[in-house]
Amino acid sequence: MTVYFFIRINQASRSAFRSYCTLQNLRTVKTISLIYFLINLSIRILGTFTILPFSSINHADELSRANMISTLVSPLFYFAAVLLINYYERNRLLTKLGHVFVILFAMFVITNGMRVTFFAMHNPRNTLVMYLAALTLAGVFFTIEYYETLIIAVITSVIFMLVIPTYQPGFSEQLLNDVVSFVLLILYFCISRYLFSYRADNYLKLKAIEEKNVEIETASQLKNEILGIVAHDLRNPLTAIRALAMMMEDDTTINAENQENLEMIKASCDKATSIINDLIETAHNDKDNVFDIEEVELNQYLLKIVDEWVKNKTGNTNILYYGTDKPIYTHINMEKMQRVMDNLISNAIKFSGESERVEVKLHNADGQIFIDVKDFGMGIPERLLPYIFDRFSRASRRGIRGEESVGLGLSIVKQIVEKHGGEIGVVSTEREGTTFTIHMTPVRNNTKANS
Repeated sequence: MTVYFFIRINQASRSAFRSYCTLQNLRTVKTISLIYFLINLSIRILGTFTILPFSSINHADELSRANMISTLVSPLFYFAAVLLINYYERNRLLTKLGHVFVILFAMFVITNGMRVTFFAMHNPRNTLVMYLAALTLAGVFFTIEYYETLIIAVITSVIFMLVIPTYQPGFSEQLLNDVVSFVLLILYFCISRYLFSYRADNYLKLKAIEEKNVEIETASQLKNEILGIVAHDLRNPLTAIRALAMMMEDDTTINAENQENLEMIKASCDKATSIINDLIETAHNDKDNVFDIEEVELNQYLLKIVDEWVKNKTGNTNILYYGTDKPIYTHINMEKMQRVMDNLISNAIKFSGESERVEVKLHNADGQIFIDVKDFGMGIPERLLPYIFDRFSRASRRGIRGEESVGLGLSIVKQIVEKHGGEIGVVSTEREGTTFTIHMTPVRNNTKANS
C-alpha cells in the first residue's frame, strides 16, 4: 500500500477519487452534524434542569455560550450538507466548494473540542480529552489531501496558541500546552494520512476491477456475436453439402465404395451441424438473461420426450420412463428443457452398451422436483467428475461406439437448468453407470392440482 503522506494520488485517478471522496465527506458531515446537534441539545436540556453539575466546571458561563453556539450552528451545517449533496449528485463542478465546506466543518468540530477542553479543565495540558477526540474524529471520518490536512493543522495550532494565554497566564505553562497541542496535531496528521492511503488504495483497486470487468464483458459480448455469426454462416454450406450427398445417393449407378464415402460425408455434416448448434446455443445462453417459461405438467412432457427417443432410436438400448401417480407442475421453457433432456439421454446412450437400459425418472420429495437420467454403462472416472460441466471440458470422451464430443453438451445443460432456477448434479461409478439429477422448484399450486 502506498502511503500518501506528502504526495497525491496519481493524476489519472485523482479527479475521480477527489469527486468520490467529496461526496462521501459531505454525507459524513450530514451525519456528524446531526449527531453533534442532538448531543449539544441534550446537554443544554440537562443543564437547564440542573441534572448535570455545570456549576462545578471552570468557566461555566463560557461553556454554556459555546454549547448554545454549537446547538445553533450544527443544524446549519446539516442543511447545507443536504443541499450540497443534492446539487453535487447532479453537478460535479461543486467539488471545490464541497471540499471547502468539509474543511470548515472539520475546523468547527476541532475548535469546539478545543474550547470544551479549555472551559472544562483547569490545565488543558493534563486533560486534553475533548481536543484529542475532535482531532481523531476529523482525522478518521474525512478523506482529504495532505495539504488540506496541513492547513487544518496549522490553523488549529495558531488558534490554540492565541487562545491558551486566556486560560494559562504563565509562559512556561503556555509553552508546554503548545508542545502538547503540536504533538496531538502530528498524531492527527498521521491518522488522516494513513486512513487516506487505505481508502485511496481500496479505491484504485476497485476501479481496476471495474475496468477489467468492463473489458471482460465487452470481450464476452464480442465473442458471442462473432460465434453466433460464424456458426450461423457455417450451417448453410454444410446443409448444401449434405443435400448434394443425398442427391448423389439417388444415382443408381453409384458403387459400394462411393456409397460408403457419401455416408461418411453425411455423418461429418451431421456432426459439424451438431457442434455448430451447440456453439450457437452456448452464445445464446450467455447473452440471454431470462427464458420465456410456461406452466407444464412434467409427467406428460417427459413421457413425450422418451417416446420420441424410443420411436427414433438406433441400436438396442432400452429407454424407460418412471413417472409419479399424481401430476407435477412447474414452470419451464419447453424447447430449452427438451434440449437438456435430449443431451442427457444422448449421453446416457453414448456410454451404454447395446443391451443396457437408460432410465428417466420423475419424483418429488419435501415439496421439490427431481428428474433423474440414469444409465448402467461405463461410468465416469472420479478424477473427471469435477470438470464434466465445464465448457470444452477436459472430461469429454469418446462414446462406447466411438462417438466424439467437443465438451459443450453438459455445459449447455447446466446453463439452461440454472437459468430455470434449478440445479444439476451427478453421481457416477466406473463400470456401474451414471445418474444425472435435475433439482427444480414446483409451481406453488401443486398441492391443489394433485388433490
